[in-house]
Amino acid sequence: MRISKQSRWIVPGLIAIALALLPLGGSVYLVSFGFIVLIAYVLAQSWDWVAGEMGYINLGHYVFYGIGAYVFSVILVSHQPVAFAMIVAVILTALVGLLIAVPLFRLRGDYFAFATLALMPLAEILAYNLSSITGGGDGVVLPVQNVLVDAYLIAVALCIVAFVVTVWLTAQRFGYALKSIRNDEEVAEMVGVRIMPVKMKVLALSAAFASLAGAVQAWQMSYIDPSTVFGLDVALVPIAMALFGGSGLRWGPVVGVVLLAVMQQWLLVNIQIMHVAVFGTIILLIGRFMPGGLLRAPWIRTVPGLRVLGREHHEFIVETKSDITYDGTSLPLAAVKPDRTKPLLECRNVSKAFGGNVAVNDISLNIMEGEIIGLIGANGSGKTTLFNCISKVLEPTGGSIHFAGTDLSHLRRDEVARLGVGRTNQIPRPFRDLTVQENVAIALMFNEDSMRPDQAFEQAREFIAYAGLSQRLTDRADALSLQEKKALEFARALACKPRMLLVDEVASGLTPAEVNRFVEHIRDIRDRYGITVIWVEHIFSALSQVVDRVIVLEQGTVIADGPLEEVIKDKRVLETYLGSAARSAA
Repeated sequence: MRISKQSRWIVPGLIAIALALLPLGGSVYLVSFGFIVLIAYVLAQSWDWVAGEMGYINLGHYVFYGIGAYVFSVILVSHQPVAFAMIVAVILTALVGLLIAVPLFRLRGDYFAFATLALMPLAEILAYNLSSITGGGDGVVLPVQNVLVDAYLIAVALCIVAFVVTVWLTAQRFGYALKSIRNDEEVAEMVGVRIMPVKMKVLALSAAFASLAGAVQAWQMSYIDPSTVFGLDVALVPIAMALFGGSGLRWGPVVGVVLLAVMQQWLLVNIQIMHVAVFGTIILLIGRFMPGGLLRAPWIRTVPGLRVLGREHHEFIVETKSDITYDGTSLPLAAVKPDRTKPLLECRNVSKAFGGNVAVNDISLNIMEGEIIGLIGANGSGKTTLFNCISKVLEPTGGSIHFAGTDLSHLRRDEVARLGVGRTNQIPRPFRDLTVQENVAIALMFNEDSMRPDQAFEQAREFIAYAGLSQRLTDRADALSLQEKKALEFARALACKPRMLLVDEVASGLTPAEVNRFVEHIRDIRDRYGITVIWVEHIFSALSQVVDRVIVLEQGTVIADGPLEEVIKDKRVLETYLGSAARSAA
């Protein structure tokens, strides 16, 4: 049974009301414990926007908490209002996030994680040494007053906002940009996502919420020093909580924070000496046996009351039913009549070398509007490298490439995509943990039309039906067969609404019937929509059915360029590549 979008907010709403009413009947201990849990949730959830949504493990997230706490405290002791101190803390911390984003996001994977981890001891050392501002080892003493209830209510409001932002974020174009970066940054750019601004914005957002958590907790504690706000012994706890519950899930940080906070309190009371070791052991066991977090454990799906907690974001967002069905015979693309006398792509003396290995060697060629070009050659002849140079996956070592009269040398990868260059990859590279529908919808969100997610999801069905994947609409891409992944890449490339499509060995591995259907698709997108196609393919019989011209590469050099009937008679081409297959085709 489908649940209405409005009713999905009932349980979160009831939880928020119960939390807000806790000070009316709860003891001081209970309110204090609730306050700690709320602050931990804000930290865990804001960390998860960068880690769970974008895939960057920021081990230094707690540094934003510490900066917020210090800025707030320093301003407050100078007799400024609490609200003003919090606003300044948020602004300055977000600016710090933007500033460090530039060097940090030049790193990926483990290098990024270790670089962010280094922020913690660096910040602690600075806090100790900038004693004129931070008080050094003596810390900062805030005006002592009973603000527990006020701080608690602010923390409740902050948690509600963090949860709402999470729900909002995951349903927006920005959220899908994060998901595409998490899966494959290079492919994200090839479908039009400009990744650096996305990275900077989400880090600034994450920093802002962490700084507010630090400011509110500093106000409640009335004292801070470097070790309490920058110490590694506390910095990694919110991260562990998010990972424990299920990073990247709507309810993951909530469940992780509640369970581990309760566990931590119990350990502190009952196992005072070994509580840290026990706590660490539990985290290791979760990582070993449930690496996706508790809510991704298979048994969660079998328990009716818990099943909803383990749902991925797309299961809340993407509707699985539609009143419209598509027959797969047409695409939502403009019918364009190409000018066959006008070059769309011009390569002039293009070269690409990897050290001493020259993969593309002084290639010059013109591709006219509306042409279907077969690009062939032996393995290692430079076909895919040339594609990579055109789509800006690689920067040419020499020469120039112009597309529709525009020099590509100074354009970013995403700009080339939006200019009208779409492509598939020789080895399929779908966004693995997203559905078929989401994969195609992302391309629609970030092309020149910039569709809203709901519009993109609906239009994506047409491209998916065209590729013959309607039955796999809501399946994850990593569950598809190799042939289905190639079909998905073709659909996603078409959803970029390109003027030129670079097709890299899509037909290999297909049955003869599937090859024929794909050939018809190539012919159809050119004849009906005016899309120019350059097709790299080893199945020469497929190319021979549809190409207008064949370009042959050998060791990075063009050795033949002309109509099919002429190229297959070229002795050098016959000897190096085509052989008996071409003679039989002739």
